[in-house]
Amino acid sequence: MTELAADSPLHIPHAVVPHGQMREDGGHSVTPVGQGADDDLEPPNEERLRKMFDEARDLTDRARMEQQKDQDYYDGPEQLNSEVRQILRSRGQPPIFDNRIAPAIDGILGLLERSKVDPRGFPRTPKDQPAADVCTKTLRYIAERATWQQIKLDCAEDYLKQGLTAAIVEYDGSNVTVEQIRWETFFYDPRSRKNDFSDAKYKGIAKWMYTDEVKAAYPRARELGDLTSVPDCTFDATWEDRPDDRIRWVDRQRNRILVVEIYYQHGGEWLRCVYCGAGWLEYGRSPYVDVRTGQTRCPIEAQSFKVDRKNNRYGPIRNMRPMQDEVNARRSRGLHLLNSRQVQMTDASAPPVDSDEVRKEAARADGVIPMGWQTVQATDMATGNLNMLAEAKESLQRMVPVAIAQDLREGSAASGRARQVAQQAGLTQFGRGFGRLEDFEERIYRAMWMTAQQFFTAPMYIRITDNPRAPEFLMINQPVMGPAIVPQPVMGPDGQPITDETGQPVMQSAIGEQQIGTENELAQMDMDIIIASSPDTIALEQEVFDSLMELVRSGVDPFSPQFELLLELAPLPDKTGLMERIGALKQQLQQQQAQQAEEAARQAQIAQEVQLAGATADIENKRADTALTQAKTMSEQVDAGRAALEALYPRSQPSA
Repeated sequence: MTELAADSPLHIPHAVVPHGQMREDGGHSVTPVGQGADDDLEPPNEERLRKMFDEARDLTDRARMEQQKDQDYYDGPEQLNSEVRQILRSRGQPPIFDNRIAPAIDGILGLLERSKVDPRGFPRTPKDQPAADVCTKTLRYIAERATWQQIKLDCAEDYLKQGLTAAIVEYDGSNVTVEQIRWETFFYDPRSRKNDFSDAKYKGIAKWMYTDEVKAAYPRARELGDLTSVPDCTFDATWEDRPDDRIRWVDRQRNRILVVEIYYQHGGEWLRCVYCGAGWLEYGRSPYVDVRTGQTRCPIEAQSFKVDRKNNRYGPIRNMRPMQDEVNARRSRGLHLLNSRQVQMTDASAPPVDSDEVRKEAARADGVIPMGWQTVQATDMATGNLNMLAEAKESLQRMVPVAIAQDLREGSAASGRARQVAQQAGLTQFGRGFGRLEDFEERIYRAMWMTAQQFFTAPMYIRITDNPRAPEFLMINQPVMGPAIVPQPVMGPDGQPITDETGQPVMQSAIGEQQIGTENELAQMDMDIIIASSPDTIALEQEVFDSLMELVRSGVDPFSPQFELLLELAPLPDKTGLMERIGALKQQLQQQQAQQAEEAARQAQIAQEVQLAGATADIENKRADTALTQAKTMSEQVDAGRAALEALYPRSQPSA
């Protein structure tokens, strides 16, 4: 939600674009345009709606002016008003201010920027347990597409400076969007007392727009005629059309009008109306509903830092302003005392000299004191003022949690755990404020989820990994198909349906396919949204990493259940994503090990078969050798027997 200047390009603020019109990003809004989107509703009471805005404007004007001063103290130069600047100019001093508020707020914003937040969905019923992971991944996908982390910091800046922040969660026809509502354009029920505005009867946005873009966006605007022909009405300075300081419903010189979009409760439901000084432009029920109850809801979420007894919203700067004034005043006074000299006359008989000339000479570094005069050292005044300045700085520093954490770290080893303890100790006094900011963020996530449940009804893919080299996708609202008996006409030989005596086609049953259910259907999931934040401290991460590496070097298996338990207990950011990546890597290694084990078993089987074949061959060889040996033995025995017979019965020699 950016502020429109008088010379800014023509465009329509996202929050006040009518439903069905083309938005800046080319998308379309939720419901079709109509001068009355709900026919059963009576036209809005314009006078009553104007009174709501006037009431919010009049009863919060003091708080809004103080919030402007808070912004001035953060910026710095406006800490010195015109009267103080005139006094400093008369002293010949430069208008120096020691801005200690801006570093305090910037330090807190720096801590928020480094913190990581993971939304998670927790089921309300046992049947929703399998869908918890789908809810978690869907929320992260929506937050990434909506750039919520950056918008969150913009909201936190308003929260810490003005003590008030707001955002609107909408659907543009394809994506769930989140936009910041700047504190100057946000108005609310001034009788609301709660920090989260849960008791507010109405909330809205007031923006300055050009009349031609109003007529292009709202068809009824053309029926109202001249949109600038309304009585002038002065507002407080926070409602001005920047940079002009003339505050009215209309700016005839620039042809601009103030357009108000309001969500208000009426008859037990939330209604929405867009109107200007000339009349209403669009109205109807809120297009956003809670799918669990079917009740309309307000898409605007807001949060305040603190609320005083008069319902004024304020931030931490409010209590820093008096101490900041004292620091600036005593710094200027101390500089004046150090540069000034008191003089007194010591000799009444000395030649008469103008006392102003004596002061000038005494104040100069090379001045010459006239005879009969001397300077008087006023060290007690300078010392006392500087001591009070140091005490004021210390008091202001105690209001800054970052400074407290820095003081606690001095003189220590500054390990990861020590820094975390010091940071937590420094943020303790801001714990309530941070808790309310986390509650605001949790309600934004809950609004994202309810919007997705209402409008994400068609099958669609969402990306579930942050690794661009290995993207993974999950389908939500995936249709589940199954077999079904489908009636079909009986076709004749001529290709035409066969009819009975009444002329109706003869039907027969056939096996077909139809949708029997839906998998990962968001509208049927009943979830609680919980966020878990952890500070992103580099030293702490390095310390945890070194400890885990020591375990690995000592022989602990990084994929063992014990190591995974230690990793889950370790204070690391994005722990869920890390565990998911480790699980995927573990599964991949298990598959590789299974393949290697299967290959090793196959090789072992082949080796066993080769060994068995070799053993069989050895047995056969031994059998052959045994048979050969037996054959040789038998041959030798036969030869021996033959030789014995020949010895007993020698053959007769043939006659000559």
